[in-house]
Formats: sequence, C-alpha cells, structure tokens
Amino acid sequence: MATTGERFANRLLSIHRFVNRSLVGRLLQNMLPGGATAAAPSPLVRQLGKSALVVDADALLLKPSPGAAFPPYFLVAVEAGGYIRGLVLLALYPVLHVLPHGARAKAMAFVSFCGLRRDEAARIGRAVLPKLFSREVPPGTPGIEALNALPKEVKVVAVSRTFPTVMVEAFLKEYVGFHVVAGRELKGGPRYLTGVMAEFDDTERLPRVLKQTERTSCSYPKPVVFHDGRLAFMPTPVAALAMYIYFPFAVVLAVIRIAIYVLLPWRLSSVVAALTGVRVRVIGPTPAAEDGNAKPHGGRLYACNHRTLLDPVGIACALKRPVAAVTYSLSRLSEVLSPIPLRRLTRNREEDRRRMSSMLARGDVVVCPEGTTCREPHLLRFSPLFAELASEVTPVAVDARTTVFYATSTSPVAKSFDSVYFLMNPRPEYSVQFLEPVNTESGKSSIEVANEVQRALASALGFEGTALTRKDKYLLLAGNEGVVKTK
Repeated sequence: MATTGERFANRLLSIHRFVNRSLVGRLLQNMLPGGATAAAPSPLVRQLGKSALVVDADALLLKPSPGAAFPPYFLVAVEAGGYIRGLVLLALYPVLHVLPHGARAKAMAFVSFCGLRRDEAARIGRAVLPKLFSREVPPGTPGIEALNALPKEVKVVAVSRTFPTVMVEAFLKEYVGFHVVAGRELKGGPRYLTGVMAEFDDTERLPRVLKQTERTSCSYPKPVVFHDGRLAFMPTPVAALAMYIYFPFAVVLAVIRIAIYVLLPWRLSSVVAALTGVRVRVIGPTPAAEDGNAKPHGGRLYACNHRTLLDPVGIACALKRPVAAVTYSLSRLSEVLSPIPLRRLTRNREEDRRRMSSMLARGDVVVCPEGTTCREPHLLRFSPLFAELASEVTPVAVDARTTVFYATSTSPVAKSFDSVYFLMNPRPEYSVQFLEPVNTESGKSSIEVANEVQRALASALGFEGTALTRKDKYLLLAGNEGVVKTK
C-alpha cells in the first residue's frame, strides 16, 4: 500500500505536463520530491516544512524591467489619493528610476499611501488592482492550474517584498488561488497610514499565518468580472505622462460634446458629435418610429445590457429620435446634463411598475434590467420586471469602448461624473444592435422571458451570461449593497 509520501510524489508528478509552460510551473517543477528533476532548487521557490511551498510573488506579478512596479503604485496614488498625488509620483520617477529596487519600492509606497485611510487602501487593493495584475496572470495560466492540482494538505504561500500586502492579497488569494499571502505591512494608526513599509521577517511570520489558513476548493484563476477605478490603460510612466498632457484637452472636449448633445436637434447632434471623435456604430436595421397613442400598449419597450449611464443616449442616437429611460440612484448632475427624459426608480416593485408603465404609455422607453453596469464581457442577471410591462420587448445589444478613462464608478460622488469621463476619451465609441422582438405573452413566466433576453444579448455580443447581481458587484467593490436613498 502506498505511503503518504509516495501519494504526495505521485500527485505532484501528475501535474508535470503543466510545469514547462509557465513561471509558476517551472518553480514547482524544481520542488518535485525524489529528485524528479535534475535542476537545482530555484531561489524563487522553497519548501516550508513538510506541507508548504513559498513562492516569490514578485516574479509572477512583475516584468523584468526597472519600471515594472510603477503602474500598480501609480494606480493607488491616483485612485485613492487623486490626480495631484499621481502627478507627484510621476514627477519623482526619474529619481526613483536610479534607486536600488528595494529603496524604489519604499519610496513609491510612501508617496502613494502616506495619509490614506486604511479602508480606502484596502478598497483599491480589492477593487482596482486585480484588473491590472490579471494582465500578468490571465485565466488559463498553466502554472496556476498546477497549484490547484496539489494535494489538499499542501499550502502555497505567496511572498511579496515589492508591494505591501494590502496591494496584492486580494488578487493573489481570490483570483490566482494562493492559500496565504505574506509581505510587508504599512505602518500607521488604526485609521490612517504613514506610507512606511515595515521590514518582513518570513522566518517568524510564515509559520504563524500557515496555522490560521485553510485551503479553498474554488477553481483558479478566476476572471476579473468586477473592477473599479477611472484609468482604462496600463499606466506606465510614458502613458501616465501622456494622460496628464491630454487631461486639459479632455475636459474641454467633454464640455463641447455635452453642449452638442444638449443644444442641437437629434438628427444633427450625432453628425456634429462625430466631427469631434464620438462614434455611434449601428449594426443592422433600426426599428421604425411608432405612434405611442396609436398602440394599445403605448410606445416600444427596449431592454439593453448596461455598459455606462449613456446606454439610452446611444440608443437614441442610433434611432435618431429621443427615448425615455429609467434609472436607479441618478445624480443631480447627470439628470441636468441628460439630453433625454429620465425617471428615477425606487426599488419598490409596485411603484417602479407604475412609473415605467406611465412612461411607456407616452412613448418609447429604455430599461437596463441588469440594474448596474459591468465593464467586462459578462452579463449580470436580468430583473424580470420589464417583461411584465408590454406585450413584446426589443432587446438591444450595446457596447461602449474607451481608451483612457472608464465611464463607470461605484462611488456616489465619482458616479456623478461618469458621463463626463466617457466624453473625455479621445474617440469614445458605442455600438448598437437591435435584435428581434421577444413576445412576453407566449405563456412563459417573466423570469423565463428575462433569461431569454439575456441569452439573446449574450449571443449577439459574444459575452458570457452570469447569475451575478448588482448586490454582488457592490459588496465586492464598495463593501455595501449599492442602495442609495433617492428623493
């Protein structure tokens, strides 16, 4: 009968097909027991006790270049501290560039975190940085699959000496699958950080954290479906400098574009806005205008996936006529700047049904059944209320593309500027595709109709349908359920 050690060796050998194709795989190959490889043990991985491996996470997260650690720190500086703090970090980069690696990391940590609230630093690590790090460790990385193939009694510890734990822990544990993440902690009080990184003594800390950790059974790596932050590009030093040079022009450009949509007639506004770089691409035919008073159920009901607050505006541009829209938690600024009629919803089912039915009786209405935006190619679960309002619903597949700034946010204050940020991009683009109407009176329940519409939109866009909800998004990104009181 095989011993525990033999079973352990056999399990490790079973992942041999993965190990030659990625960094983590090669590191694990050097740790195969029984001399399975002639290679010398790698300095990037070592064994801790009988049932743990310690991996240098910096080798996984960083490319071998002097500025590799700059983008994550810059995101912290901008997203948590503001554009001025980010500009300070960028201005110091020529000096940071010539410092030794350890001193450079400490200096960037101090500039990025000094004076920040602990909870805000944790939010950036949980909501913003995983998208950046996922570009270095994409889904399907063979070495990460090798980690998942290890026996349950084996724990893999990720150690980073370049980044404080608050920056990398959420990504390495929740998306990559490391069981423990250990590194330098940031000094400070109970609420605020000084930005000073403490020294890391792994001989004392690692055995202690291992005792408090249990392996999970999730499949890794997981895709990053939800993420926050404004910057939509990899903020290398050169790209960050270009963004700051472009920023004043972006503000002026957004003001001009807003004025075009608010002041000019619909048939003219799209043409003039296109001259400034805004593009609305219509795929396939558009529904003809109908007289809401002539129809027994009023206007046409459009149900679209939700990419930004401007989804209904993009649909109106495609139709070349205004439509009404309903929304949750609308800011006063967005309401004032909107070129189409908007109506707030209350999240009270009967009251919302009454409001939407009243609007539909007067003309065409656009609803976003997901209830919140999603940046990635995924569709959230559709609320079925829209399927109870009219005899048929027209699904509309929309997609928004930006290059510099994201046009969505979970912060109530930042959300007010979502539309402005979309129009600050050099060439913002919307694609709009009207699909075949779906009969809501075919005997199917409203939930079945909602699922049918979700599948149709997912197929048209090439997205993946999910059962995730607005609550899931806000619990992950903001630590709340995303419910904002409305007047």
